[in-house]
Amino acid sequence: MVEAHLTRDFNFPASKIWGLLENFGDINWAPGIDKIEIIGEGIGMIRRLHITGMDPIDEQLTAQDSSAMTFAYDIPRGIPMPVTDYSANAKVTALDDTRCRVDWYGRAEPTGVSEEDAIAMIAGAYEMLLQWIDDWFSAKGN
Repeated sequence: MVEAHLTRDFNFPASKIWGLLENFGDINWAPGIDKIEIIGEGIGMIRRLHITGMDPIDEQLTAQDSSAMTFAYDIPRGIPMPVTDYSANAKVTALDDTRCRVDWYGRAEPTGVSEEDAIAMIAGAYEMLLQWIDDWFSAKGN
């Protein structure tokens, strides 16, 4: 089992970033997703991501705490990396009224790649997600 952790500071209030992440079923801020299918609601819900040229990716919400601005999810089907038993969680922390930090953590079992390569792939995925969040708010002028 490997673990990856990525942290990024944002020049946006924590409430704005959390407002985007809190709605697990809405990931329209991430480019390249052709269709999002929502199965269920609340803890246990699945957002099925359809991306051209790939099998659907099921991300299942496993925990969420709005007061702590945290959520966790697993990918039980369609992991887009050579790993199994993937789980992740993210936390938004206010640094002051206008800035915040997002920590994204992931755990998985590498399959057919080294632990270092698996960690690099997971961290790379988080870097991409965090950049998309920054791009989303920057484009909106928030």
